[in-house]
Amino acid sequence: MIQMFLLMIINPKNTCLVLDLDDTLYKEYDYQTSGLKYIEDQVLRLYDKNLNGKLLELRDQGIEDVYLELINILKLPVSIKESFIMMYRYHKPDIALTLETKNFIKSVLRDFKHVVILTDGYSISQRLKVESLGLIEIPLFISEEYNSKKPDNVRFVSIMEKYNTCGQFCYVADNPSKDFVSPNALKWISICLKGDKKNIHSQNIDKINKEYLPKFFINNLSDIYTC
Repeated sequence: MIQMFLLMIINPKNTCLVLDLDDTLYKEYDYQTSGLKYIEDQVLRLYDKNLNGKLLELRDQGIEDVYLELINILKLPVSIKESFIMMYRYHKPDIALTLETKNFIKSVLRDFKHVVILTDGYSISQRLKVESLGLIEIPLFISEEYNSKKPDNVRFVSIMEKYNTCGQFCYVADNPSKDFVSPNALKWISICLKGDKKNIHSQNIDKINKEYLPKFFINNLSDIYTC
């Protein structure tokens, strides 16, 4: 029913489809795994210390500051923690789109008037992610490059100005607490992709103002429309 209803209200040929990145097009948990494995590889190479997956174990235990734990394990000054954070932030991630998401991207690039990615994060980190996912040709609106994070509307307004020939704008993202505040205020179609246990941010909507909630929830990206 949701799929059919969305198909009725979204006209792809007149719509700018705006996609979130982390936990929407791929799982950010996988990015974390890639980064922490990379750090462990570098620790083995530079410090001759085999961590044997310890950083992943700490992450999965819910330890908030994995890097501080790493410093303690290596008996290094706390000042070096920032270097490990930079190592994580600027590594080339081992992440990939699922086959379903690849097919979805292929379809929307063919059918929608414009497709762009709007994501919060560091410029280099997000661009490295997009490169690894094979999406570098899609226009990017990254928070650090605009000095503006969601729920600020700066990038949403910029997209409307740049793609002003579109009659509709639609944002697909995963975090109900911040992702849909601006698109709702700007009268966009807002859609939340339901996640799973691997999602980084909670999708609990019990304490979120109704005006901030997406107009629709979907189980799969392909639910947006039928190709």
